[in-house]
Amino acid sequence: MLVRATFEEPSGEGPPVRTSVYFHAGHSILEVAHAKGIAINAPCGGRGSCGKCLVRVLAGNAPPTENDRAILSDGMIREGLRLSCCIRPRTPVTIEVQSRFDLRAAPAVTRFVGKELPRRVDVAVDLGSTSVQLRTIDPDTGEVIGEASVLNRQVKRGHDVMTRLTHALKGPEARSELTDDARETLRLLADAARGRIFAEGGEIRRWVVAANSAMTALFWGVDITSLAEAPYTPPFVDERSAPASELGLPGETLSTFPLLGSFVGGDTAAAVLACKLDREGPARMLVDIGTNTEIVLAHEGVLYAASTPAGPAFEGGNISVGMRAEPGAIIRVEVRDDGAIRATTIGTVRPKGICGTGLLEVLGELVRANVVARDGAIVSGADRVTLARGVDLLQMDIRELQLAKGALRAATKLLLRTANISDKDLAQISVAGAFGSHLRHDVAIRLGMLPEVDPSAVRAVGNASLEGATVFTRDPDDARRRLDDVRRRVRHVELATRDDFQDVFVQSLDF
Repeated sequence: MLVRATFEEPSGEGPPVRTSVYFHAGHSILEVAHAKGIAINAPCGGRGSCGKCLVRVLAGNAPPTENDRAILSDGMIREGLRLSCCIRPRTPVTIEVQSRFDLRAAPAVTRFVGKELPRRVDVAVDLGSTSVQLRTIDPDTGEVIGEASVLNRQVKRGHDVMTRLTHALKGPEARSELTDDARETLRLLADAARGRIFAEGGEIRRWVVAANSAMTALFWGVDITSLAEAPYTPPFVDERSAPASELGLPGETLSTFPLLGSFVGGDTAAAVLACKLDREGPARMLVDIGTNTEIVLAHEGVLYAASTPAGPAFEGGNISVGMRAEPGAIIRVEVRDDGAIRATTIGTVRPKGICGTGLLEVLGELVRANVVARDGAIVSGADRVTLARGVDLLQMDIRELQLAKGALRAATKLLLRTANISDKDLAQISVAGAFGSHLRHDVAIRLGMLPEVDPSAVRAVGNASLEGATVFTRDPDDARRRLDDVRRRVRHVELATRDDFQDVFVQSLDF
């Protein structure tokens, strides 16, 4: 039996974009939307657990499911909000897309220099799981001309790495979708950069792309089975290059960074170059917080490296009201003496959701005010805390952050234990990634997310992966020598196989 679904998508200031689709009854609205290229954000891949694939039923019959009632408030259900992965209509429906991540948003472009744009540039890229950043560099001077960024088009097929790998395992066609998404993202950025951060009629000489192991493998379109199943071995680990035209991209050549092991990928290798962890010095730690979080400890000539899937919660993914750091995102709250909660948002506009760094600050305040206990339970026994009208922080959201925080802290503890040193031996902690740039270090330490050091020892280093790719473009020969040395000295610590991981993880959960 064929059913018609009409989708309404926001289009900025103009009227919504309407798309009508006929499909066989039994498919979910999320499946239909993705098959037709309609962007609905689904971090969990459509398993009904993240609460992010929200749509509003404007017309037709779509009663709430058990998952809807478990995740959404009564008010949201009365307003017609549903999880698109759970709606399987058998009669015509009209659906309004409610994604908190705008997959239609154009790339943001920033120009750093005012002189005439170069006609020939090198391009450094951080191919992140959530956001992708491109930087144009004048090859004659090494000067950075500007940057462009956009949401990774793979997001619509899952927020975290394992969800995307699971999608890729469905078969060659599914894997090709993820490869096409990644390359499309780079084409979007190149198109946006042309005429704005390099000359309109200019050329790209060299692409240098830093990405984690999964993003690197998916970009090249290779079989990822070995990476998706224990013992999680990448299909290749060396630097890989090809003519850009073979990848559907403008330019001469494209290279990706070598990988350091399993989920410690090329983005980490690039960050090590940027932070100079391969140079002599006291014990230092790099914590690169993203959708997948990597930690590297430099101590007495050895680079101890590990990864943990902690990032989605920190970036607002897998959180029911999570969103990017844009107007309407809650960045902090104040709990007054009478228990009332006042939220502050980016842009001082009506609250729409909560961003990653906001989530940590909010939890810090809720724990301080004893609204949330140190073990993560909501003290009142309710299943949610209302931060603002229409923005409820669920108990499951708190647990999601708790798991992410616990995994990150356990990783840092185990690397220090492997090196036979403690928190107090760390001279410096470099926190990389967009989340780290806005993180209040004292809050992170107080909540047990980072090692117990003086907050002055923690520094935000921004996008260290992009900076490392820039180092490579400026002097590829020296970068390759350094990377060869890093790969000889790195000791990959596989956390999941350690006998003590579970105990340390449980000890790291409390706020």
